[in-house]
Amino acid sequence: MDKIDAKIIEALKKNSRTPFLQIAKSLDVSEGTVRNRVNDMVKEGVIKKFTVVTEGEIFVIVGLETETRTETKKIVSRLKNFGIGEIFEVTGRFDIICKVSSSKMDDMNNTIELVRSIPGVAHTETFTVLKQN
Repeated sequence: MDKIDAKIIEALKKNSRTPFLQIAKSLDVSEGTVRNRVNDMVKEGVIKKFTVVTEGEIFVIVGLETETRTETKKIVSRLKNFGIGEIFEVTGRFDIICKVSSSKMDDMNNTIELVRSIPGVAHTETFTVLKQN
């Protein structure tokens, strides 16, 4: 990955719907160059996904402490089955942190209850996101 790739990624992180032509003009390259580089970065796994954030969506961050004998990958697999897309294995107080989103508080609560019911999850702590900057 070179400086142009990094600048393309930076533009797409700000707004993944930015037209390739607009990005190309800002970088003084052709639209085809941007399109080809994005396609290559997707194929190589540098860009893993494009996301959509909607108005009125509720976000929470859930920290999970796991039991010591439990394989983290089993818990992560269950979280993915619940439709949780952003899952991080971390160091520190929690073993796993995930971002859960929903348009309805009842759905959010149901998802959190499902997370708590996963075998091997010893404790959870939920942080409601008040504002995303």
